Amino acid sequence: MTGGTPITTEEREALLAFKAEYGREWRQYLQAAWLSYAYKGVHMAGRDTGILRSIRNERGCQWLERVKL
Repeated sequence: MTGGTPITTEEREALLAFKAEYGREWRQYLQAAWLSYAYKGVHMAGRDTGILRSIRNERGCQWLERVKL
C-alpha cells in the first residue's frame, strides 16, 4: 500500500517511542523487526507492537524509508 493518509497520533507515538529507543538507525531496526516478526526492546512489551505491525501492513517498508517524524 502507498500509505498516503497521514499517520494517527497513536501511530506517531509508537514510532517516536521506537525511534527514541534505537536512535539514528531506528528505521533499519524497525524494518528488520517487520521482516523477521521479532520485536525487541523495552517499550515493545506493550501495545506498540500491534500498532507497529499495523503500520507495516497498511503502509509497507517503502513508506518507512520516506516518513519524517
